Amino acid sequence: MTRQIVSDAPDLFAPGLFDGTGFYDAFAWYRAHDPVSWQQPEGSADGFWSVTKYRDVVAVHRDSTRMSSTKGIRLGTGASAAAAVADKMLIVSDPPHHTRMKRVLAQPFSHEVLTRAETYVEAVVADVVAAAMREPEPDLLTYIRRIPTDVICAIMGLPREDWEWIGKKTTEAFESPSDVQRATANSEIFQYFYNMVGESTRTGANAFIRSLLGHAATTNTDPESARLTDEEVIFNLSGILSGGNETTRFTLASLTLQLAHHPDQWRRITTGEVDPTTATEEALRWSAPGMHVMRTATEPLRIGDTDIAPGHRVVTWTGSANRDEDVFAAPDTFDVGRTANRHLTFGAGRHMCLGSRLARLQITAYLRTLRRLVRTITATGEPRYNGSNFAWGLNELPVELRD
Repeated sequence: MTRQIVSDAPDLFAPGLFDGTGFYDAFAWYRAHDPVSWQQPEGSADGFWSVTKYRDVVAVHRDSTRMSSTKGIRLGTGASAAAAVADKMLIVSDPPHHTRMKRVLAQPFSHEVLTRAETYVEAVVADVVAAAMREPEPDLLTYIRRIPTDVICAIMGLPREDWEWIGKKTTEAFESPSDVQRATANSEIFQYFYNMVGESTRTGANAFIRSLLGHAATTNTDPESARLTDEEVIFNLSGILSGGNETTRFTLASLTLQLAHHPDQWRRITTGEVDPTTATEEALRWSAPGMHVMRTATEPLRIGDTDIAPGHRVVTWTGSANRDEDVFAAPDTFDVGRTANRHLTFGAGRHMCLGSRLARLQITAYLRTLRRLVRTITATGEPRYNGSNFAWGLNELPVELRD
């Protein structure tokens, strides 16, 4: 492949690029000058196509015929790691296996189920916000991280005494700078669910797991059957846990920081000018915690003006798509009243996030609770980001809530 390299193109792998928000300037440059660019990190034998425009990101996500998830969905995934879960874990699967698994896994997140969970979510959020105001910590994330952890663990019926450990291990699995620690944390989570599935098989004690096991089969040789193997149940319990934890936590933290930095936007919510459901969508657009998603081309195709060869990896940047000037007016302005907010934080197409309703429920409940209990939101120091180009967000939030 011959490709002209633009000499003044920003380096998407510059050390520390994702330690703050400067990468948004890099994305803006690529959207304007090279929206589908060939990237090959220094020292890497393999490159990939980097996709930054909203329309192209949507096209990649919706093309489940020529774009495969089974080779891995994030940069840095080894071939053996992807192969171990390919077509067994929802996010690393293609049709027809994806169709079969999604049919089962969507049931615990139906509108009916989440409507019943709404009162519990509101109670968790109210308890966390009240505790944060009663006994302030230098890092508000000490409290905020409890919201998605407690909610998803409760929905999954996991023992209360395990919740703190689960939250810690989920964070390590995604955010640890150590490859060994990430791998170890993932292994521990898989082992935890292996044990839970075994116990549920024997006793039927966990209703959530029992509902998935009710669709379990010895093998998955029938790709059209809405049945899961025990192995698939274990892999997807891990996926549900991580998906229900990281994205919501990062969005809640980002939202809180923006309200601290923009008291005029906070005032629009407290006065009733903007409804929390509308502000929730801007919080999701702005935070873009799932920073990139990777696919692999299975046949020749064209993205924008660029030809993609079979076997080439394609990386879409959600954070860039959510700031695309062709889609969003004043995209670099945090506007809680933004309407027609067609952000891609939950993806698009077949792989759109199963937990999107639950995430929205928690964020909206958080805003309503803040409006009811909190008068001022004040930044007390400099925030710190985790530096990840995959699950990106704050890991220190020096903000105080006051009545």
